[in-house]
Amino acid sequence: MRREAPLRVLGLLLTLALPFVAAGASLEPQFSPNDNYGESFTFIGDLEDGTFVLVQLSVTNIGPGSRTGICRATVLRPGQRAWTPQKKVGAKDWGYDAATGTLRVGACSARSASGVTRVEAPLEGGRVVLEYTAQVAPRSPEGSDVEVGSARYRHEVTLAFSPLTATVRQPKAAEVTQAGGGYADHTRSTIAPAKLARRWVRFRALRGGERLVLLAREGQDGEFGPVYSWAEGREPSRMESFTLNREGAKERSVWTVDVFGGDGAKAMVLRSTSLLQRSAPVEDLGVLGGLVKSVVGSPVTYLHRAVLERAGHTPVAGLMEVTLEGDL
Repeated sequence: MRREAPLRVLGLLLTLALPFVAAGASLEPQFSPNDNYGESFTFIGDLEDGTFVLVQLSVTNIGPGSRTGICRATVLRPGQRAWTPQKKVGAKDWGYDAATGTLRVGACSARSASGVTRVEAPLEGGRVVLEYTAQVAPRSPEGSDVEVGSARYRHEVTLAFSPLTATVRQPKAAEVTQAGGGYADHTRSTIAPAKLARRWVRFRALRGGERLVLLAREGQDGEFGPVYSWAEGREPSRMESFTLNREGAKERSVWTVDVFGGDGAKAMVLRSTSLLQRSAPVEDLGVLGGLVKSVVGSPVTYLHRAVLERAGHTPVAGLMEVTLEGDL
């Protein structure tokens, strides 16, 4: 196991558990000295050929040191190995420039101004650029705050439905530019990731005739929230709870999610159709996982193509993430 593996896993875990309190400028981190502090700005693209692209800029005190900045990317092309570069930097190598509205983490950056948002991540001899045709507009649907004792988690959607253009150049490969649908959010937490949630379900339909996002969390105490769906052109709709059922194990897992409305009736069903990625960073560390498990837990995330079904509506295709605390 390489020496930097425990640090690398902390960056991966930020998107699973954290994946914000809005400042006057919506890309400005609101740093906290809390040991469990973590804040992430996540940008996603679902491209026309089925490629999934993610760039995440994070700041955290979790793990060795404090005020650590992490920039990471994920590129999943159909039929190809995942490319998941990452760079960790110290406190002096990340910051926010109010004059230009730019968040910088090492060589990576995100800027939102004049009606557009541009994210750039030059990493490990490659480069990912996401250009959204909208400026970030933070919004927290009802129930987006979670409190555990005096600690708090907050979630905001910053770009719910935006066309984008993605430019990807992987090491030793030609640069490719494609259009697609985009999404972005911002999370901020002082709750230890291991205590934040038992499981999460996220669904994002970013291309096609109907665009929609869904977020659902079950806490370690069995309580639900936030749970909401949000269709483009409508107000977010708060849901009550969800059930999660699986057939098969690990890479052969097939998921069905039933989401229930405030009246207790089933409002929608999510069904996975094909697996894009299974991510289990703590599990992959083996015995070294014990060094971080007490704080971050042992989250496992499945990213699938999926279909959302509702009575009286045409099924909607999109991306579904299922995150479990331990892959039981």
